[in-house]
Amino acid sequence: DLMQAVSGTVNAPLLIQVEGGGTFYNHFLGGDQAPLTTLVGAFPIAAFDTFVTIGVKQLIAPGGPGPGQTEDLLTITPGFGPIEGTQFATTTGGWAIIPDAAQADPFNPDFFAGDGRVLIGQFATADGTGFSGTMLLRFVANSQVTQNYVSFFHVPAPGAVALLGMAGLRGSRGRRRRAVTQDVRHELPR
Repeated sequence: DLMQAVSGTVNAPLLIQVEGGGTFYNHFLGGDQAPLTTLVGAFPIAAFDTFVTIGVKQLIAPGGPGPGQTEDLLTITPGFGPIEGTQFATTTGGWAIIPDAAQADPFNPDFFAGDGRVLIGQFATADGTGFSGTMLLRFVANSQVTQNYVSFFHVPAPGAVALLGMAGLRGSRGRRRRAVTQDVRHELPR
């Protein structure tokens, strides 16, 4: 089973929005894809950047993969992004990888967890309380290409903060900001 794409259509838009006020958190050196491993090493707060992916939590530095690493094969459609403000919506955009790419395999430990789930995005907010959204997922299950339209709503309970990788962020003006980071993963049917 492989994850292939996340998108929106005219009849079923891709929509991800911040709940409870606030905006998406974007590190000033980040982008729409996972942050570079070297960037996170230099600026640990970059690990909380908002980004889309299929199976990759951090990217390899320019110049190609090192020993034991594999290149990220994610493609973002023209006209996609940026993911900023209070909501991201598109009816024609999305992200995908080439068929049979190793990073789409939910059990490949070289790409994120390898625990049967595929990371499809990380969304962080400054001053918000959670996220909601809808998206069309395309994946291969039991040798059949399948599409599912899914929706999610997540507001973490106070006790879940540590479990979900939440972190407090200091804003650029020096005032304390609360951040919520939510990795969105999809477990493929077996």
